[in-house]
Amino acid sequence: MNGGTQGSSNHTRPISVGDSVLIMAIPGWLTHDLPEEEVQRLLQCEGTVTQVLEIDSYGYLWFGANDEGRWFCLTRNEVEKVESPSL
Repeated sequence: MNGGTQGSSNHTRPISVGDSVLIMAIPGWLTHDLPEEEVQRLLQCEGTVTQVLEIDSYGYLWFGANDEGRWFCLTRNEVEKVESPSL
């Protein structure tokens, strides 16, 4: 199902599976048909840093929470890559 392992952020920085990204926005296209409880759960992800689990063949970045596996996807324009601090 994984059509690729790399995409690009809106700042042209490549994003790969396993990278940490800042979720800048939860878009209306994702929430428009969902129950309010699920919308609120997704909106809590806005402004958080999370790991990319998969990049599908359409370039969508997939995320999960609490060992649920893939839960939701975003486009690369809705996230920004976060560099891991050097040890």
